[in-house]
Amino acid sequence: MKGKTIVWTFFLLLTLILSACVPTTFSPPTEIHITDGDQVEHAVIAVDAAGRSHIAGVVADRIVYYRTRYGEPLTRFTMALGGTGTNWKQYTPDIAVLDSGMAYVTWVEQRGGTEKFACYQQIPLYPPIGGYDKGCDHLDGTEQTAGNVWVVARGSTAYAVYDRPYTDGRTADLWYRRITDLPPNSGRVAWFIENFETVNFYSLDLGIDDSGFLHVGFHYNWTTTGGPPYYERLELRSNRSTLADGQMNQIWVITTVSYLDQNVPVSLSFYNVGATQRVALASVNEVSSKDDIFISSCTTAGCTGQSDYQVDLPSSWDTFSIIDDVEILGLDDYLYLSFIGDDNTSPTGIEQVYYKWDAFSSDPPMQPSSGSATYKFDLEMTVVDARPESVADNFAMVAWGESNLILNEIFVYDGFTPKVKIYATDCLTTPIGEIGSNGIYFSGVWDDNHDTMFTTQAWTSQLPLITK
Repeated sequence: MKGKTIVWTFFLLLTLILSACVPTTFSPPTEIHITDGDQVEHAVIAVDAAGRSHIAGVVADRIVYYRTRYGEPLTRFTMALGGTGTNWKQYTPDIAVLDSGMAYVTWVEQRGGTEKFACYQQIPLYPPIGGYDKGCDHLDGTEQTAGNVWVVARGSTAYAVYDRPYTDGRTADLWYRRITDLPPNSGRVAWFIENFETVNFYSLDLGIDDSGFLHVGFHYNWTTTGGPPYYERLELRSNRSTLADGQMNQIWVITTVSYLDQNVPVSLSFYNVGATQRVALASVNEVSSKDDIFISSCTTAGCTGQSDYQVDLPSSWDTFSIIDDVEILGLDDYLYLSFIGDDNTSPTGIEQVYYKWDAFSSDPPMQPSSGSATYKFDLEMTVVDARPESVADNFAMVAWGESNLILNEIFVYDGFTPKVKIYATDCLTTPIGEIGSNGIYFSGVWDDNHDTMFTTQAWTSQLPLITK
């Protein structure tokens, strides 16, 4: 699952270029509830290797957990909090799941005051004797957080990343914890206050490489005075190399320029060059009337062979361009790229969704949004494996939202077939949400007027009778 502050919408597998004799269906969109009539908001999702979807969200300032396969609840409950009233609240959920089905939920918690605590809970498939633990396990003892908490998993490994605050609410240091280890393995990602610095993150993304090591890419501002002037950095760090206390020692300060676009979140992924795995971080430079996409990459082991590549776009982007969102996704030897942008020579152009099979090629990008005169938002990508009976290879799915101020619509594109509309609503609040995939399984949640909806890819024969 992604660790960036991203929003999304919905998603869904569409026509996967499957064998014509094996039709693909999807479970009907289902409202997710912990108790009848409640409103689950700010939902996030992760999918395990068996196709179970694990969802976390917020109901009335409490974190909730919901596990499902086709929409009906398999497990659902609310996290405990020791009080009620002003500033007794839990928020900012994130979720990740191991292939085995063990889920990890993180959140921020306040207990009647302004102090914030970084919490997590591990949720096995089957309740232990005495039932599920529904309380806050501290990621950092009783230390406080500035409010930045993420979790990521791959295979049988999961990490949480969280920060500690300075007195003014800015971040003093950033920590990681490998929460699948017993005892958990932890250390600093970066120790800013050691250099008398405090920071504020614009965006952060994280991922786990083939060998189980964590990589964190982030864009932030820093100061030694607590106030302006602020300076910027873009960095990649990993626990591939650490100091004696566990602090990350594989560090690449990519750039310190001040014209990085603060509104476009960074995107991190991995790809291969032969037998060598590389980690890549995409960002946007904003100079005058021109935005440029850069992909900074190096080997996962040692961060050697550093490259800072400017994405090659057609000449129409040379004098005027706007980039609003960027995603990269590695798949074997390819690094896919998608972005929302506009190359019109005047600021009145309509932004489109673009897609490149190879971010490092000079080939012009495809335009899956087909020139539609709508607002575009909430871009995401994920890998979906082709089913065994399919003639297709694995592929990078891209999904986004469009609005014509009458309807909000959600589209998906697989790099082969025209875009497919999978959802529409006349509720014009942005339907934020998240997608999740694991192998051939693809699921998602989205907010429709403060209710969380869910759907997943499925065979008709697998769906419960009530939904057929």
